[in-house]
Amino acid sequence: MADKKKKMGKYKTTEADEPLQGATEERSARGGDFEQPDGGWGWVVCFTSMWANGTVFGIINTFGIVYVHMRDLYAKDDPDVSFKTSWVGSVCTGTTFLMCMFASIVSDRLGIRKTAMFGGFLGFLGLLASAFVNQLQLLYLTYGILLGIGSSCSYAPSLVILGHYFRKHMGLVNGLVTFGSSVFTIGLSLCLPVLLKEAGLRYTFIFLGGLNFLLIFCALTWKPLIKRESNLASLALSKESIVEHVNDCCSFTKKFLNVNIWKNKGYVVWALSNGVSLFGYFVPFVHLVKHTSDRFPSYDGSLLVMCMSITSGVGRIVFGKVADFSWVNRIRMQQFAFLILGVTTMCIPFANNFASLIAITLVMGICDGIFICLLGPIAFDIVGPTGASQALGFLFGIFSLPMTVGPPIAGLLYDHLGSYNIAFHCAGAPPIIGAIIMFLIPRTKQTYPGVTDTQEFAALSQQNIFAGPDHDDELKVNGKGPSATEMIVVEGHDLLEEFAASSDKQALYKEEVKAELSSSDDKPDNEIRV
Repeated sequence: MADKKKKMGKYKTTEADEPLQGATEERSARGGDFEQPDGGWGWVVCFTSMWANGTVFGIINTFGIVYVHMRDLYAKDDPDVSFKTSWVGSVCTGTTFLMCMFASIVSDRLGIRKTAMFGGFLGFLGLLASAFVNQLQLLYLTYGILLGIGSSCSYAPSLVILGHYFRKHMGLVNGLVTFGSSVFTIGLSLCLPVLLKEAGLRYTFIFLGGLNFLLIFCALTWKPLIKRESNLASLALSKESIVEHVNDCCSFTKKFLNVNIWKNKGYVVWALSNGVSLFGYFVPFVHLVKHTSDRFPSYDGSLLVMCMSITSGVGRIVFGKVADFSWVNRIRMQQFAFLILGVTTMCIPFANNFASLIAITLVMGICDGIFICLLGPIAFDIVGPTGASQALGFLFGIFSLPMTVGPPIAGLLYDHLGSYNIAFHCAGAPPIIGAIIMFLIPRTKQTYPGVTDTQEFAALSQQNIFAGPDHDDELKVNGKGPSATEMIVVEGHDLLEEFAASSDKQALYKEEVKAELSSSDDKPDNEIRV
């Protein structure tokens, strides 16, 4: 095919290698050519990304408040009411984490705006449908799966887009955006109890659906400044086009699903320890409010969720900075956080007053913040930037299983034992076990400063604009129009029509071709002209 291009030199053979007509005006991000504006419209993007981050995790973190009213409304007389109701929030949380890696890839392939708008609409649709559901099992679909997929499609692009606008101020922006989850959790912790009491569960779902609908307008502000390089045109009905697109999809899938990172002992042990620890991680978020209403009926358990969110937000900012000091071992810091989290979770049943519960949740929030802010830095330290996309993708997939299973098991224990004492004791054991397993992680060389959440998802989406010019994924303007092979097919067809109009021209053309071919042994290909 390359030889054919050279032999058709005077018929636009060189134009196929130039930027194709109809290309957009976004700037190239190959190597050092692209420079983030670090301001301007980026601050609007920062605010809307914070709104998206807060909406997604605000709803997830406050499920325990909705859970109490949900179990009384749908399955109050069911002996397994806590077990069955816990699945609603667990499926939502597990689906969100499981689909995050796919949402990042989809945003890379189809566009950040399209993915995020779809996520906002799907989350709105799931919550709106939940408002009119009369059976608990249907909430597994509407609140669990639909909202979970929608949340992941909104959350992942909200972090990826920040890399298009910020580099110098990335630490500040990342802190503001991730702090949004704490702000919204605090706000919803104060708002939802009043709304549930005055308006009921149905209108509470409608209100939350309205928050998700606003994510569509947030996504409209996320104008990508760069695009993933692609030499492929839109799919056309030609053999060349189909083969090109199939090969591109196969190579992309093979690259992302590279399982070589599982040969890295440090990553395997770290992923295993995190997965084990998270079996009890989400239990307090779901069941602590109900436990408070049982033990201390005169107090509002939603305040505990608020306290946990406050210290979690502070912990992310403070310990995210502390982790950048060279004398700090990030793995040991996360290990210590898991240990304290497990101990405090096991101490919940021993709290004899509400003030003790507040103190416990404040400590748990700090541990939560440490765990979250160190995920990206540790992953990059263990596997390096080239394997970060696979490492984080598999890690989020691993997280989905324990975060889905943990709360229902705790609910099942409550249904059969009548209290959460054993449930919280059992929930505290996995983080301690996970902390012990982390001793098996080999010593790794740390990178300074540690990566942010934005850089995590930049790697996960294959759009690692923070990498140098040697990075495999070059980012460039996407062209539109026929591919190079399709242009040759079209031009060859036009030539046949032109020469078919005159038999004299056909004869002349054949003679010229024979003359050129007879002398081709003595001339380079690039001198042959037909």
